Amino acid sequence: MTAPYRLLAPQERVRYWRSLADRAVPAVVTLVLVAATTVPLFVSVPAIPNFGLLGVLVWASFQPGLMPPWLAFVIGGLSDLLLGLPLGVDATLLPATVVFVRLVELRFAEHRYAVDWLFAAGIIAAFVVLEWLLLGIAGTHGPLTPLLVQAATTILAYPAVVGLVADIQRRLQAA
Repeated sequence: MTAPYRLLAPQERVRYWRSLADRAVPAVVTLVLVAATTVPLFVSVPAIPNFGLLGVLVWASFQPGLMPPWLAFVIGGLSDLLLGLPLGVDATLLPATVVFVRLVELRFAEHRYAVDWLFAAGIIAAFVVLEWLLLGIAGTHGPLTPLLVQAATTILAYPAVVGLVADIQRRLQAA
């Protein structure tokens, strides 16, 4: 916006507010995904995927300008609070994920979906191991096996989150 708001024509004001709303979509969608992680599932292992990680990962891969590291930090802090993790675990790992994805995307811009999924699987596996280590530092160390089960379900949920984000992007562009 180059002109002061009060000097904008009504159509320009609508365009301005629409662009602000479009920039908020990744944050809102990712926060909804974080909340979806808290859905109760009555099984003995953590079988619900880490939807917050997937949301940050997919938005950082496909729309890096809409998922800056500071936003991933805020989402990570809220994720820590919502999921009952020690404060700082997701708030540290999610921005690091965004930075890593951006560095890799700069180096390898063109690739196929299978490569994206394999790349995401590697990031998810590294995320789980680092999360386990940070939980150990925070004094809530537990076995790695439940986190590996969650990593497997997160990797399997990747296509669903990609489809969701792609559908949201199509709807935004059509509107």
